[in-house]
Amino acid sequence: MYNGRLSNLKHLVSIGTTSDLTSTHPPWTPCAWPSFLSGRNPGQHGVFDFFTRDGYDKRLISRTDVDAPYLFEVADAEGFTPMVVNYPATHPASTLENGAVVPGYLAREDVTFYPKGLRADYEDEYGEYVIYPEYGTEDDPVQEYVDIARQRRDMARFLDTRYDWDLMAVQFQVTDSVFHDLDDRDKIRQVLEKVDEFVGDIIDLGEDPTVLVASDHGMGDYDWTFYVNSWLAEQGYCETTTGDAQYFRQQKDALKGTDGDNREDNGSTPLKTTIGTAANTLSKVGLSPQRIHRGLSTVGLADTVERLLPEDALVAAQNQVIDHPSSKAFQLYFNSLGVHLNVEGRDPEGQVPQAQYNETRAELIEKLKEVRDPDGNEVFDAVLPREDVYEGKHLDDAPDVILVPRDYRYDVSGSILDTFRRYPHKNHKPDGILLSNRSLNGVEKPRIYDIAPTVAAVLGLPVDTNTDGRVLLEDTEPVERTDWNELIDDYVGSGSETNMSGVEDRLADLGYME
Repeated sequence: MYNGRLSNLKHLVSIGTTSDLTSTHPPWTPCAWPSFLSGRNPGQHGVFDFFTRDGYDKRLISRTDVDAPYLFEVADAEGFTPMVVNYPATHPASTLENGAVVPGYLAREDVTFYPKGLRADYEDEYGEYVIYPEYGTEDDPVQEYVDIARQRRDMARFLDTRYDWDLMAVQFQVTDSVFHDLDDRDKIRQVLEKVDEFVGDIIDLGEDPTVLVASDHGMGDYDWTFYVNSWLAEQGYCETTTGDAQYFRQQKDALKGTDGDNREDNGSTPLKTTIGTAANTLSKVGLSPQRIHRGLSTVGLADTVERLLPEDALVAAQNQVIDHPSSKAFQLYFNSLGVHLNVEGRDPEGQVPQAQYNETRAELIEKLKEVRDPDGNEVFDAVLPREDVYEGKHLDDAPDVILVPRDYRYDVSGSILDTFRRYPHKNHKPDGILLSNRSLNGVEKPRIYDIAPTVAAVLGLPVDTNTDGRVLLEDTEPVERTDWNELIDDYVGSGSETNMSGVEDRLADLGYME
């Protein structure tokens, strides 16, 4: 922990317990935080990626796509007062009887808080509340991230003055973003030290509180990007066509509440224009889309591209997309670590007969197990049928084939480019951290599903009979067990915002691959 400089987290460890915390598969924000808040695996709550699907079309998830009650909603229904600040996938904000919700990541920058008027009241006192930092800023990235994190602390203080709360839950997304954005370890340390300070300030709001500090995943080194749809095309499973690619990174403007149509006013730079022009020129003279990124080297842009904006270069270089109706298999979602089969009778224009589903899937699994990177190393620790990873009523919404990268050192991208790209960077690992000022009960390898039932037991709430988790704290037994679905009629109030059309056009560029 940076030589003990994170004094508040260090204190928690000294008086309590610390442990690894195993995330969901994949260990990404959109499926991990709903599991954290509900105690249920993605096969139960139905979210496997930043996007959900309608046939071959995709749209960004929101709270309405998470088919499970959240802990704070149950607490509110049982007469407790929860404060929820900045958690992903909590928009549109739940209509609570007693508590307050400030949505976080994946919401529009101008999202409405609950109760109505809360945002205006906060901003009258503290100034503008901002969800998303300026990713990639060259001005003062440390200050940018610290200012965003400080607002989470300030919001907790603001709510503390207005509510006699029972649960204060605050999320700091910047502890993820800094590792995607910054290479300088000293700058990362500065941000983490300030977050540690803010965590201490929030803990001080309670009177001898039970404290849990948890991350939804870990972070670490990656070496490669594997373009699985390019590989599937080479193997004859996937067909491609010319079209406009849609990426998670491309859509920053809508999330930040801007239009995004005027590119010169919304982040266009001479370098981006040059890269796009180079890509178009290379395409016109006969270089295939798979070779365009390599072609950037021939016009002297490779070093600059790799150093400054590798993903923008890839987006500019690509003009090939999946021809879903004509394909047998493809990675449909951008970050699911999974391959969908295109099955007759299940998918709109399925190509794989139902009778051949098991055979085709087994064949594909065996081929993927044998994939090697250019250095001759295996790419996957495991390639599994979805039923070996998930369970629940949404199992059929999961990818048919689940990919587990070797040591989580490979991104798996759906772009149509070279099959492999050597790309050292930081990305998510399956083991996060769990710290508490109380002792854990010796449960082997705590999981992200354990957080919701543990907090419920601490509050004296019934533990969900559908949870995939366990109560972790010693001397804490659940009052009773109840199906949380029976405690809540509706996860999102009818008066909440549900219009996400702008977000579907352009998603945030906050450190994820396409």
